[in-house]
Amino acid sequence: MSQSRIQLQIDTSKEVRNRAKAVAYSQGMSLTELVLKALAMVGDRELKQLIEKDLQERSGRGRPQQPKSS
Repeated sequence: MSQSRIQLQIDTSKEVRNRAKAVAYSQGMSLTELVLKALAMVGDRELKQLIEKDLQERSGRGRPQQPKSS
C-alpha cells in the first residue's frame, strides 16, 4: 500500500533558502531532510518518532520516481 505524500511550504527569503540548501548539502542531506531533522529536535516525542519513521521510509533524494509499467 502506497502512503500519500504532501508538501510543506515555508515562506522565507531567497537568501535563507539558498543558505539552508548549502548547509544541508554540506552535511550530505537534502533541504527536506535538514528541515525534518530540525523539527524532530523541538522536544515532542511523537513528532520525533514520526519523522524518524518518515526519513527511513523515504525513497531518497530528488523527485519521486514513478513505477514503470510493463
